[in-house]
Amino acid sequence: MYYLQTEGDAMARGIAHGRAASDRIAVLIDRYREDFTDGKGGWRPGLAPDARRRKVDVWTERIGGLFPDMIREIEGIAIGAGLPFDDVFELNLVFDLDESTTPACTVFGFADEDGRAWLGKSDDLGKRELGANAIHHAAPSGKLRSVQIHFVGTIWTSSAVNEAGFGFGMTGLTGCERREGGVPVLFLLPLLAERCRTVEDAAALCAEFEIPMHGMSVLMGDATGEVAILEKHVAGQTIRRPSGPGEAVWETNHCLGKELVGKDDPALPYLDNSHARIDLVSRMERDVARSFEGLAQMYRTHDDPVGICQHGQGGLHTDSGIILCPAERAMWATEGYPCCHPFIRHEVDTG
Repeated sequence: MYYLQTEGDAMARGIAHGRAASDRIAVLIDRYREDFTDGKGGWRPGLAPDARRRKVDVWTERIGGLFPDMIREIEGIAIGAGLPFDDVFELNLVFDLDESTTPACTVFGFADEDGRAWLGKSDDLGKRELGANAIHHAAPSGKLRSVQIHFVGTIWTSSAVNEAGFGFGMTGLTGCERREGGVPVLFLLPLLAERCRTVEDAAALCAEFEIPMHGMSVLMGDATGEVAILEKHVAGQTIRRPSGPGEAVWETNHCLGKELVGKDDPALPYLDNSHARIDLVSRMERDVARSFEGLAQMYRTHDDPVGICQHGQGGLHTDSGIILCPAERAMWATEGYPCCHPFIRHEVDTG
């Protein structure tokens, strides 16, 4: 696990990030490019260098028009890491370049008997990606401070809690539809950490944008105790909430909102793994204590054929277990498999 502390404007924050993790960023770029090859000395369809470069050019212009600070932050990462901008931007686009993969995780959330939201998330990665996550204390000029977890070299924010008492953890979804335009779904995540104070803020922000492919589910909670899962998908957007006091909501890597059920890509390589995890959570959810300790125990769970803590099932490894309490402006994360590493507390630096 890397530790990042950044502040100031987007360029300054990017440079600090790039300097702190330059070695791993270069390795990640090479690692994903290995996946672009066909194993026969060539490139998979649409993933040759010229094709990737054209996509990088298109998305640089499009994202630059919508969110210029994102481009400046990625430029800063490239400068700090001593790498070409196009290579680092390509890393940030990897899930929109290689349509066969999306992030895989399990999220579970509820409000406790005192009305505080609790959010849990696993971060499930391929074996070669283990150790590439960072705990990031971010203090962007004029925006909300937060503590986040994300891949080094990227602006994705897979989990965060901010100074306003809003927190979230995401997991990936796939879809068969494709659209022109829109915003790559993972580029919405840093906006949630920097701008949103409530679950409703996040739902409204995501509703402003279409996405070109696939999607994500975002478990969200805020300081009022509100808990919800937002599915932001190429086929639409929907929200699920707990059915009543003491109830939970959860998701893995296929759509569960009634408007989006069946919109998943059946070619998803870990779809069976996703359904098996949903079955496991559905069986155990009543026994999960509505507390920090209950979540910690859940994310250490092993079972057959899959567990919430995964050690290679379906090619997935749980790099970290993550627990958020938005009311406390706190995140707990393990630095490795949750079954054998402690949950370490990190608080938002409010200055």
